[in-house]
Amino acid sequence: MNSKILKEVFDYLKVIIIAIAIATLISTQIFTFSQVQQKSMEQTLVENDAIIIEKVSLLFSAPKKGDIVVLLEGVDVSNTFLGKIQRLYVDMYNKFRKIDNENRLVKRVIGLPGDTVDIKEGKVYINDEELIEPYANTVTDPKGLAVPFTVQQGEVFVLGDNRAVSLDSREFGCVGLNQIEGIAVFRIYPLNKIGLLD
Repeated sequence: MNSKILKEVFDYLKVIIIAIAIATLISTQIFTFSQVQQKSMEQTLVENDAIIIEKVSLLFSAPKKGDIVVLLEGVDVSNTFLGKIQRLYVDMYNKFRKIDNENRLVKRVIGLPGDTVDIKEGKVYINDEELIEPYANTVTDPKGLAVPFTVQQGEVFVLGDNRAVSLDSREFGCVGLNQIEGIAVFRIYPLNKIGLLD
């Protein structure tokens, strides 16, 4: 009788461990869910929008110009499997303890390695060509950023779509590729705005 109960408990534990392992693999390597906490991407994304962040493409290539990325300001994201697991469980612990994680930002990639970025009369120029930005809802102030400048290898230049309130590369500089967790690709909430992001 006792051995039968122990076997059932062991079988349940195996199922739970396998489920946790699969969920961890999906969240660290494939995709995860997140909620927008800032107003810096309005009107593309507004506060409390729920989004899907895909991570697979970053295993093979850098983000592309125009991609909406989720990054950790001032924190290198370890590209190792164990490093990603550690970040996942630190985030879960913080959520459980209701600890705010304000260094996670959502921004748009504007400049890639080798690009020369300039800001003149409220407009952004990449390699001397004006960037057409239908997503930007205000003019772009350089905020004291010394322009023009060239984006270095292993980095990208990011801006929020709501330029008036966005904390972005104009203030904290270019972002290392190892600070980017994933690319926001799909909004799942609110339901009336569900769909692909661009």
